Amino acid sequence: MEKWFGLDSKFYKFGTLIGDLIILTLLWTICCLPIVTIGASTTALYYVTTRQLSDREGYVSKDFFKSFKQNFVEATVVTILIGIIGVILYINIYLFNPNTTINIILYLIQFVILYQLIIFTIYVFPILSRFDLKLGALIKTTIFMANRHLLTTISCAVLLVATFFITFEYRIAVILCAGVYGILTSLMFMKLFRKYVPDMDKDSPENRG
Repeated sequence: MEKWFGLDSKFYKFGTLIGDLIILTLLWTICCLPIVTIGASTTALYYVTTRQLSDREGYVSKDFFKSFKQNFVEATVVTILIGIIGVILYINIYLFNPNTTINIILYLIQFVILYQLIIFTIYVFPILSRFDLKLGALIKTTIFMANRHLLTTISCAVLLVATFFITFEYRIAVILCAGVYGILTSLMFMKLFRKYVPDMDKDSPENRG
């Protein structure tokens, strides 16, 4: 029995992980409600999941709110910028009339920008959760990584679509969706980040611990 239900058993660790992901999903959902705080909430979610993958001890709620407070301003600015650009693109695409060659080209450019905005959104908050970067450097780093590592980008996008689909089909999944997506994509992001910062799991001024 000790083998299956002891504190060091896989069953106990799995149960603890599920419990942490439920708490994390709840915190993320509540903190996203003001809408403008979605970025700060997502950054905090990734801070928790990447710490878990680095085998760092901590408490989900404590670590979540530590990151939420620490990255609030920068994450909120990024969220607002994404929102503004997204609205402009939506209006342009909706109202655009591709009736000439030049208009068709301009119309297609809107979709290229939209694609860049989507992959930027996928990467920016995980990067912000792990690195202490100024806004300009954050934007440059995000665009670079999102376009260079296309396999990771596509995998994260597919996971995101799958998460929405599963949550829509099985409403009970809402209690785990954000946490599970966060931990699965964090596996990919941490592997990617370690290519640039081998001591990713150690504390440093550039690496958020």
